[in-house]
Amino acid sequence: MKSGIVFEGGASRSLFSCGVMDALLEEKIIADYVIGTSAGIAYGTSYVSGQIGRNLELAVKYMHDKRYMGIKHLFNRKNRSYYNRDFAFGQIPKELVPYDFDAFDNFKGTAIATLTNMKSCTAEYFEIPKNNPERHIQILWAGCALPFMFSPEEIDGEIYMDGGICDPIPFQKALDDGCEKLVVVLTRERDYKKEGSEAASAAKIFYRRFPLLPKALKKRAVIYNESRRKIFELADKKELIVIAPQCTKGFRRTEKNPEILRALHNEGYNTTKQMIDNIKQYLSE
Repeated sequence: MKSGIVFEGGASRSLFSCGVMDALLEEKIIADYVIGTSAGIAYGTSYVSGQIGRNLELAVKYMHDKRYMGIKHLFNRKNRSYYNRDFAFGQIPKELVPYDFDAFDNFKGTAIATLTNMKSCTAEYFEIPKNNPERHIQILWAGCALPFMFSPEEIDGEIYMDGGICDPIPFQKALDDGCEKLVVVLTRERDYKKEGSEAASAAKIFYRRFPLLPKALKKRAVIYNESRRKIFELADKKELIVIAPQCTKGFRRTEKNPEILRALHNEGYNTTKQMIDNIKQYLSE
């Protein structure tokens, strides 16, 4: 029976998901199929490699570091992104908080990153390759490329950005790919509803090369809220399990405070531990 886990994005809010990952790894619960959007899959690869505590160490040591993120990196012509690519996706995984690429390569299952094709403004799903660290990192970077905060990324002649634009919680892809048991990890509380934004208007100016993007951004809240409605409907029928935080109000997408990040991680860890018997029973049925 194929099991899957879905990680919503949310930038720094994904520290909740990192706590979930650590709790599941401690219980030796490793899904056959891992899919996520944005920071969800970027952090999710440490779940795949079995590195308990790696994401928390990265967050509390370096997310407040000026080398990690900040407006100066966005205006750096060699970087053009709020996050410092060479540091966050280069020096950290290769030297400071090493990523275990060998363990990832030995993973028997599949890891998928959700990306948005900027030309068609549709979601595309990239299997994160084994034995190819540079391509691995490139796909994760493209998947995290939020509009206005990142530059688009070219892969195989196509231009991509954050998969959350078109498929913020890719649970349906997991079901379509044959997952019979599914755990969905959210980074917003159950009663959260996304409001529309004015990003679509700004996109008409900033992304003239991609005329479909403003329409996609305008529909984003509707797609997000409808995805959550379906997820909770399936959860109420006990067809999947949802793990979500109690409250994220006031928690910034670019939160840097180590104690706040640690607290959100701990909430994810403790919430999962409290649910662990139900999770095990569901997965074994």
